[in-house]
Amino acid sequence: MGQRRVVNAPKHYVMQNKKPIFGPFLSRVSQCVVVTFFAIFVSLYSVLATADELSNCKETNPASFFELINASVEPYLPSLDRNGNTILSEDEVFVQKSQHYYLVYRDFDPVSISMERFAAVTEVNDKALENFESKISVLGPDCNKINIYRSRLVGSYEATFAEIMDIISLGIRSENDALIQFASRQLKPKVLPFDEMMEILGNDLALDESVVANMLSDDLRRQFVKGAKIPLESLSEMALLAFSSMGGKITAKVDKSFIFIPKSFRGLDNDLETVMLASDGKIYGLAGFDYNMAAKVLNRLGIRTYVVSLSEVYTGQSGNCVIDIAKTWMQIVDGQKVRSCPFPELVQKMLKQKSFTEIADFKNKSIVFEQIIEALNQ
Repeated sequence: MGQRRVVNAPKHYVMQNKKPIFGPFLSRVSQCVVVTFFAIFVSLYSVLATADELSNCKETNPASFFELINASVEPYLPSLDRNGNTILSEDEVFVQKSQHYYLVYRDFDPVSISMERFAAVTEVNDKALENFESKISVLGPDCNKINIYRSRLVGSYEATFAEIMDIISLGIRSENDALIQFASRQLKPKVLPFDEMMEILGNDLALDESVVANMLSDDLRRQFVKGAKIPLESLSEMALLAFSSMGGKITAKVDKSFIFIPKSFRGLDNDLETVMLASDGKIYGLAGFDYNMAAKVLNRLGIRTYVVSLSEVYTGQSGNCVIDIAKTWMQIVDGQKVRSCPFPELVQKMLKQKSFTEIADFKNKSIVFEQIIEALNQ
């Protein structure tokens, strides 16, 4: 056995030396070429697929659209009696007319138009496209081709909340009831990320009151809106109420929220921010916040919301606030008392420091504060 090892070893060595010097190198080059070619092919396929998707989202060449609506064809003439009155009912006339123009335009190519073009063409006359409904579709959310029937957009679809509001806004500007009804009644909002919901809650000025009003049903308006118009400070909360009523959902990463309000508003600024803590540990400062309505809407959206009333704020070195006998907020800094309190700023600092264990409210609301601690630990 020992001799075999000695003899075989040189033979193996010689055999290795007889291999072509460039063999391994050429093999590696071949592999690189194949991998590179495959990567280029995949990238090219991806680009072509994306380009195809984008082309499907584009409306048909406007020339084809105008060729269709301006074509000279035989018009539909309903049957009349000897006095010149239509014999058929309105519905029967519509069916006959639809059948007539279906046959007349059957050799024309189908046409897809944008929501904006649909709004512009039907702005003055909402029945302007009625004769062409068998050939025209409207491009909606996610590039869906939406059919038209009796001047109305047909079908139910999903869309982002922003898309729904944009379509309603377009309908209001063009006085197109078909667009308003389609967006507010036939579109279901896609799931809204919690952070996007908070952006809506924190910016009433970015919303259009007429758009939000058109999203709310008559029952919700009677129940929650006092007066002819939605108050500015409640606009974002009403928008989310409409979102909820349309079947909208919020991402499940947050299941609780805590809204901190002062027990008394005396001695505080009128434009006071409201502090809100989410169960993922994020702290928000919200201006012009209707916390009562927000709590109702958030609970409706599946986010258990607690309104925490504070009679004291404690941060240690940054200052503390208490309510005096006159029910007015008073700040204590270095032992000195001042009749004012930067309430939201100190509340946020108190939450970050978890120094609320020193206030009387902690003992009175211990169960809620246990959940607050759990959220802050996130």
